[in-house]
Amino acid sequence: MENKLIRCYKLNTWNIITICFYVLLSFFLWSYYFENKIDQKKALFLYGYGTQFFIYVFQYRALRNFNYFLIWIVIGIIHLCVYLTIKDSAELAFVNGHAALGLRTTLISLLLFQFLRFISLKIQNKELVVPARNSRTDLLDERKITIVDIICFMVFIFITGFCLVTR
Repeated sequence: MENKLIRCYKLNTWNIITICFYVLLSFFLWSYYFENKIDQKKALFLYGYGTQFFIYVFQYRALRNFNYFLIWIVIGIIHLCVYLTIKDSAELAFVNGHAALGLRTTLISLLLFQFLRFISLKIQNKELVVPARNSRTDLLDERKITIVDIICFMVFIFITGFCLVTR
């Protein structure tokens, strides 16, 4: 019997370009913003939050490939290490939180995505997709959006958002 949850196959060109772009963007942001001390808090918060958004909305099909998922897990571990290194920095603290909270959330978002994908496969025997605004079909898989897809998307948004704003 085929395992629908763990599927390993070779990375395609778009996967490689996406990872390279993300890594280069990360190096650029870290070197530019943190060396020049320009809007560090805002840049770090947007970087962390943007990563969570990017993972679910634009990478959900690619994350079905376990090899690609493992690359993102490594990125998530790097994010967690960076977070643990800078979490006590007063320069990056907001009044009600810390700008680096998004970095600790990357691993949570990745694992949550796979858990919700597992739920979708078990309940409806279909891959998890992203509900498109004002549309009844998914943009990439071109299949009809179900209530399970909407609930999973809302759970992902709520839990990720909660992790982004809580200490």
